[in-house]
Amino acid sequence: MSHQHHFSPMNVMSEIVDDTEGDSRLWIQLTEDVRQRPLLFDCTNGAWSNLLSIRPGGQLACHYHTGPVHAFTLKGSWRYLEHDWVSPQGTFVYEPPGEVHTLQADPQTGMTTFFVTRGALIYTDKSGHQIGYEDVFTRLARFRRHLAENGVDPAIADRMIR
Repeated sequence: MSHQHHFSPMNVMSEIVDDTEGDSRLWIQLTEDVRQRPLLFDCTNGAWSNLLSIRPGGQLACHYHTGPVHAFTLKGSWRYLEHDWVSPQGTFVYEPPGEVHTLQADPQTGMTTFFVTRGALIYTDKSGHQIGYEDVFTRLARFRRHLAENGVDPAIADRMIR
């Protein structure tokens, strides 16, 4: 007798995101050099998934995370100014909570990386003092504002919430 497993739609993510470069209106320009493409807002577990793209030599401000981060480099390469390693295309990076770092894209290639972030992202100044804060809810609110400002159907954000 064979057993078939049936999954409730509430337990399985059925959204498949393709053509992530296709609709530029879904990318949020964070700074002149940095943009992100939200993919998932896991409000139940306080996590989000997104693509981060940084122009050659651009940086993401100094920060740390209160939870773990998983990253997979899709294009180009990047590093943390505080470390001597580089994450080229095709590499996986695990970031433990609490480690302060400044992400810099390769000066020649830039980078696009898939990130899964849990908990909060805390921006700091050079002295280590908090100057900014992001979590799944602030990211979702920013994306909703971005969609509204660009005349994009807000249901797109709703479909990304788990």
